[in-house]
Amino acid sequence: MTDFMRIAATLFVAISPAAAAVAAGRPGLHIPPRSVMAAAGVAMAIYAIGGLGAGRLLDAIDIEPETFRVSAGLVMAVGGAFAIWMGTAGYSGELDARAGALFPLALPILVTPAGVAALLSHSADGDTGMAVGAALAVVVLAAVAITARLGRFNAAADAITRMSGLLLIAFAGAMIVDGVRAV
Repeated sequence: MTDFMRIAATLFVAISPAAAAVAAGRPGLHIPPRSVMAAAGVAMAIYAIGGLGAGRLLDAIDIEPETFRVSAGLVMAVGGAFAIWMGTAGYSGELDARAGALFPLALPILVTPAGVAALLSHSADGDTGMAVGAALAVVVLAAVAITARLGRFNAAADAITRMSGLLLIAFAGAMIVDGVRAV
């Protein structure tokens, strides 16, 4: 598997388009495509800024990339466990179809803690371009899943979300082991 495919797979299960579709696809709720695109734009900007500034951020808080890799793995493992347990994104509160583009659709449904942790870790390891590119591609897939109302196929989206959670825990374990070995 190429480095880009590994990073893209990690970010795919960390951001989880299916979980985003389930969270935004509640019965009776139709989010206008304009709100979804605005949320996707905000999410892409956050991931791009985070990826480009990952090294400086870790330097500022005096954490080595290897140590952060372990921490990122722990955050990802918790996100994966939550996805398996709940079958949805980490947000289950109210969602205003018109005014919810920034909160909660962009944050925390599209910009997930596991997604940010994975992006920062890969970017700090020198894979900035690949990490940012993969994150942007996954956000676009999530926006398409929300707009196409994948959440209306709740059973399928729920199953994909839970399987993504399982894979996220596996990737998290690999990241933790890699971080511990590097220290």
